[in-house]
Amino acid sequence: MSQHSFSLQSVVYSALSSDGALSDIINGVYDDVPEGTAFPYVVIGEDTATNIGTNTIDALEHTLTLHVWSQYRGRKEAKQIMSRIYEILHNADLPATDAVLVNLRQEFETTLVEADGLTRHGVMRFRAVMFDLT
Repeated sequence: MSQHSFSLQSVVYSALSSDGALSDIINGVYDDVPEGTAFPYVVIGEDTATNIGTNTIDALEHTLTLHVWSQYRGRKEAKQIMSRIYEILHNADLPATDAVLVNLRQEFETTLVEADGLTRHGVMRFRAVMFDLT
């Protein structure tokens, strides 16, 4: 059984970075944000993987956290970005290379104001179930 964590990250990155409507409102999708990157942007963050396989099939349930960073006054920009991400990913049929993505669903989101009082931080968590191809 493979973990498929990087495969999931790759298909999510591809879906987000290739979406023209999202690209129009952010300055990039990152795993590691380059120094000096202008706001707003999206970071593919923390993930988990839990084995949910059976005797006949290898399967993993993943969670993947996305972070939206904005310095727009108020939460409007962060929420617009989060809404577009939801449209792209929730129930999406994304082509993983080494597994079958059974489903991808948003399970949580929140917005926060960082300690600097300027930066808005949106957090979204998605749940994905992936089966081995073998």
